[in-house]
Amino acid sequence: MRDWLAALQQLLDEQIAAAVALVEGLHVERQALTGRNVEALNASSAQKQQLLARFEELEQERRMLCGAAGAGTDPRAMDKLMGAQETDVRATLEAKWRRVMELTARCRDANETNGMIAQARQRQILQLLGLMRTGANAGTTYGRSGVAATGGGTRALASA
Repeated sequence: MRDWLAALQQLLDEQIAAAVALVEGLHVERQALTGRNVEALNASSAQKQQLLARFEELEQERRMLCGAAGAGTDPRAMDKLMGAQETDVRATLEAKWRRVMELTARCRDANETNGMIAQARQRQILQLLGLMRTGANAGTTYGRSGVAATGGGTRALASA
């Protein structure tokens, strides 16, 4: 087996391990986001950044290795490289690459979910701050015509 091919297989294994760790880190971050422990949130966010940096470092190494093997560094490089291999080697590379892609998608989805949770928490905090500053509910209610009515009114919802 060519040296670059063994190096690529090892690199894909490392990417898989890094992505698994990142998925787990994003899960810990989600737990911290839904809890009330600021220290846990800070720690999980810092860990996520470290794990993400490691994954990105491995991705750069993979692209450089693909380039050195003559497949280029564009997104299609892995397909070119895998397609040029014998059946058994190609199957191994494809399985590892598919796992990397699956884990990357899980990371993206988990990160987006965590972002939505963080935004919801931020909105809640801003509403609470607004309530503390003005003493009035920062929310909006709607009248019969569908027009927003903010502040002032204290009519019961049944009489709106």
